[in-house]
Formats: sequence, C-alpha cells, structure tokens
Amino acid sequence: MRLTLYGGAGEIGGNKILLETKSTRIFLDFGIRYSVRAMYFGAFLQPRRFSLLSDYLLTGILPPVRGIYSRELLGEGLDSLDSDAPAVDACIISHAHLDHSGHASFLREDIPLYMGEGARVLIRAREMVRNPSPEHLFNRGRSRGERLCQTFRTGSRITVGDIVLHPIHVDHSIPAAYGFIIETPEKTLAYTGDFRLHGPMGWMSREFIEACGEKAVEALLVEGTRVGDDKRFTEEDVRREMTSLMSSSHGKMVAVVVGSLDFDRLKTVLEASQASGRTLVVSLHHAHILKHLAGGGLRMDVPRMAEDVLMAYQKRRGSGKYEPADYSGWMAELVEDPTIPLLRDADISSRPDRYVLALSRAEDIIELADLRPPPGSPFILSTSEAHSEEQVLEQEKILNWATLLNMRFHHIHASGHASAGDLIESIERINPEKVIPIHTENPHLFRKNLQMEVEIPRTGEALEL
Repeated sequence: MRLTLYGGAGEIGGNKILLETKSTRIFLDFGIRYSVRAMYFGAFLQPRRFSLLSDYLLTGILPPVRGIYSRELLGEGLDSLDSDAPAVDACIISHAHLDHSGHASFLREDIPLYMGEGARVLIRAREMVRNPSPEHLFNRGRSRGERLCQTFRTGSRITVGDIVLHPIHVDHSIPAAYGFIIETPEKTLAYTGDFRLHGPMGWMSREFIEACGEKAVEALLVEGTRVGDDKRFTEEDVRREMTSLMSSSHGKMVAVVVGSLDFDRLKTVLEASQASGRTLVVSLHHAHILKHLAGGGLRMDVPRMAEDVLMAYQKRRGSGKYEPADYSGWMAELVEDPTIPLLRDADISSRPDRYVLALSRAEDIIELADLRPPPGSPFILSTSEAHSEEQVLEQEKILNWATLLNMRFHHIHASGHASAGDLIESIERINPEKVIPIHTENPHLFRKNLQMEVEIPRTGEALEL
C-alpha cells in the first residue's frame, strides 16, 4: 500500500492524498492549495480563465498526474495528461471547506465522487451565489452540465475496489465534517480530516477516536494545524465573551463577522444576541445558507427566520434604492420570500441598540457606513486570525475602516482545529503503529511530542506503508 500527498504535506490545507493498493487508487480530498496559490495569484493577478488548468499545473497548485483531469479542461499542450480510462477509482471528500473540496471540480466526470449529505447541500448553496465556473462542482455552466456524486453519513460503508471506508462524524467549524477508518487488504488506517474536541459537538470527534482505537488502526493520517498551539478557547468561551460585550454596549450597535458556512458560530452569535436582549440580523449570504440547510432533509437543528429573533439584512445594491431590479437570482428569491423577515438601513440605524448585525465577510464593514453606528460600537471579528502577509494587509484595511467609523475592534474566536494537547491525547488514545502528520506547517513537533513512529511526508513523494 502506498500514500502520495500532492497537497497537505508541510502546509495547512490543500489536502490531496492518493491512496493506492495493488488494484485500487482513491483520492482522499482534492482541495485548493492556498499557500501555493498565494505565491502566484492575488487580487490583481488571476489565472487565465481559458487556461485555468494549465496555469494551475504550471504553478504546482495542481499536480501533473495523468488520467485524473476532465478531458474538456485539458486543452492544448496537455495531451500527455490524457488517458482513455480514469487513473483513480474515486475521490472521497471529508468536508465542504475549499481547502479540502475546492479543486475536485477539475477531476474527470467518470471518477466517482463521495461526500457527506450535508457537504453536498453546503457546496451547492455556496456555488449558487456565484457565477458558473470551472472551479465549481455543481454550478459549472451549461457546457459541462451537473456533476453527480454519491453521499454518505455516519454508519455508511463505502466500497471502492478492495478498499472499504467507514465515515464517522467529527466536530469542525462547518457541518457535515467526517473522518474515515479505511480498511485495505494490507493495513487498516484512519484519516481525521479536520477535527476538534473543544467545539459544541466535540462528542462526535470522540466517537471517531474511540472507533479508531476499537479497529486497531495501524497508520493514522492526522491533521496538525495547531500542533504548536495549546490554547483551549472554546465555543462556550466565545458565547460568554460575546454575551458580556453585547450586554455592556448600551446604546450601541454590534456588528459581528461570521463565515457564511460556520454554522456553529452563527448559532453562538444568535444565543449571545438573545441573552443580551437583541435581535440577530444576518446577511443575505447567511440567510441563503440557513434556508438550504433547513430544506436539505438533514439531521440538524437549524434556526428559523422569525421577527425579533432572526432576521435578514437587505443591503443596498445597484441603484441603492432597493429597486426590485437591484436583486437577481438567489438574492431575489430571498428578498421576495414572504417567510424571511427583512430589515434595511433605516430600520437598524433608528434602533441600533436593538440589533446585532452578522456580516459574512470582514470586507463588508464598508456597508456599516450607511448604518451610522454610534461611536464606540463594537466590531467583532469572529473568524481565524490573519496568517499570511496578504491577509495581514487586508486586516489592516478592516482596522482602518473600524477606526474611520469610530468602532471598537474585537477578535473573539475559537478555532475549528484541535489544540496541541488534544491532538497528542487523541493520537495516544488511538495508538497507531505509525503517525503521518498532514495539514500542518510544523510536522516535526509530532516527533518531539510522541513516543511512536512518525513519518513526515513530502509533496509528491510516495510513502510505502
């Protein structure tokens, strides 16, 4: 059995893990390598749409593996990567974050794709708010049609050739995240995907860890985003700190940035808003995701839109006068939906201390200029801290806007990834023969903190198990 990482080795995210037995080949995730992408592309330097795959192959964002890419996208000069039959038997997606799923759209249409039921709902909803693109799994434009995929949930059994995968839910900063116990003729291994123990659904991660121990997993592919960080700030800590800040901000408006797919954090903000006697007003992006989660037939407790509890913010667009023509597609559906209560600028600015406004992106702070928040109103960034130089520069712009609007900046966040102590404890409980750290910039820390064999992978180099 052999493993080759084409992403996720010595970097955070971009997982593309090729698992091979004597007769079967599968990919575990096929995500975007953001750290590599940032080296070549940015706001003013974008890959060429007509040569997207070629540009990604040239820069190393995608690997030059023959027989895996859509024949329609190969284009001129890439004939050497074409083949009559697919070179892999399936691709298994652990969750809907783009660093795990975002480049599966480039795979051949005859390569079966598997993902959780909730992940499919989230990916579809996310892609609906953007124009069709070759980088979309489902909203791909008429020329390519819709990509089909098979879904699973905890308890499912996925058989691909001589490989059997058992998906088990884990807690992460997005719903429908899974780890996998993988049985092959040679060994039993496990892949954690991304997980945490300190979240509101930490019991799910513990069930995965317990199942790995019961199966006597021999090799463990484990994410290590925070292997050098042992902070244990929990979702309950976030709720408590937000509630205190909202309750003490008398006469002020509160604005919070929450990722559109961070369902647990949005529920935390809702709870803090209610505890402080405020109404949560979410962006149209949030309302869109909530609507699809509620209608997706999933086993989730999805908050319902209702007056004085959870409302949606109808921001100005186009003419700036709330004309029907200003809203199209998914936005028009929300604005015209009688079951979704809407608020506009004047509604919020007239009673700023009654509301908490959730933005789906930090750059949406510019919308607050029309709301005229009272001086000293809190602006809460509830997403991960800036890591790259580019992210730091963008955050400086957000801080400049907060200063310009005379708002107080706060960062209140609990990570979607396990702390160093929880990582080590989880690995020791599973007790594999071999640990393979992925999704981390500090794989050497696993060797320092574990009394077991640790094999550090390198991008593109095969590991024999």
